[in-house]
Amino acid sequence: MTRIAIIGGGIGGLTAGIALQGAGYTPIIFERADQFGEVGAGISLSPNAVKGLEMLGFGEFLKTHANEPLDQFLLHGLTGELLLRYDRRTCRETYGAAYYQMHRADLLAGLVAQFGAENCRMGRSLHGLEQSKTEVRLHFDADRNEAADIVIAADGLRSVVRDLLFDTPAPQFSGHIAWRALVPAAALGPRAVERSNINHIGPGQNLVTYPVRGTGLVNIVALTRAAGWTEESWNAKAAPSELAALFEGWTDYVQEAIGAIDEDALYRWGLFIRAPLERWVKGRAALLGDAAHPMLPYMGQGASSAIEDGVVLGRCFAECDDPREALAVYERARVERCALLQAESNAGGDRLQALDPYVLRDNPPKNEDALGIFAYDPSRAVLA
Repeated sequence: MTRIAIIGGGIGGLTAGIALQGAGYTPIIFERADQFGEVGAGISLSPNAVKGLEMLGFGEFLKTHANEPLDQFLLHGLTGELLLRYDRRTCRETYGAAYYQMHRADLLAGLVAQFGAENCRMGRSLHGLEQSKTEVRLHFDADRNEAADIVIAADGLRSVVRDLLFDTPAPQFSGHIAWRALVPAAALGPRAVERSNINHIGPGQNLVTYPVRGTGLVNIVALTRAAGWTEESWNAKAAPSELAALFEGWTDYVQEAIGAIDEDALYRWGLFIRAPLERWVKGRAALLGDAAHPMLPYMGQGASSAIEDGVVLGRCFAECDDPREALAVYERARVERCALLQAESNAGGDRLQALDPYVLRDNPPKNEDALGIFAYDPSRAVLA
């Protein structure tokens, strides 16, 4: 039996694990955290990712646990004027699947339940690997070593496996900072829980809100600019007053959203980027998700592209008798698309946060619809 080790138990790693189970394999996930918990805040799942999740059996789960926005609004941050509106009512008809928004922890819990917590080895921090012609030796902390025939690295932006395999330059600060918080819906007005995504934009920054867990919570995400980033933590607590100062003078809606954030409920982190890779596979190991193609969040494709990776990987293993050939097919099927997603997402901030928001209104930017991103179907995409 082929031994498959997945490094990293995030959305990408778990999706890959479920897809590989569907292909007849029994992968093991090695996760450095001691337990799965209430991580993150809101997450967008665009139709391209939803088609993959539905293939894996998550159709009813998404209908139950996710919200389906009817509109995405882009508003002028200072005046509140409507600049652009994207109608999402026709997503199913146009792209073959819905557009969803949900709590990241809810999606993670659903993935863990289907993959099986018993198939996860928690508290395993990888620090080395060695490949031979027949296997990969994995070296974890506390001298806990494992062996596998195939390794899938889904260990994120600062991937240990990526650095060991390809010796690529360290991540570089992008100049962008993300802020996030979850606010009880009762603390905000009725507009905040409508079936929509509300995005206020201005020079160099924007702030998004949308409901999660039905209408119980409102997810708030702000993106701003900074010249540098010196904090060691990638996810540090921040004072709401810091965010309020950055959005001083913006609309009442923005002020109320920030004002509703509890003192200990706001997090911020610097957004880092890495150069695109032309190869994701070396020997018996392959990269997946942020380990292969980290991207800025301006098109909401980080998690969606990792889900695509996992679904396509499972299909490759289902169709190829030789696991190493499956890795080669996976790489050929994914590198070009993810290079596009990475490039467009990284450029998205400059488009969205134009110096004059009216430029955005008068010259609508390339969005996911115009670029054909939503049309992709990982459950049917041609495997090269």
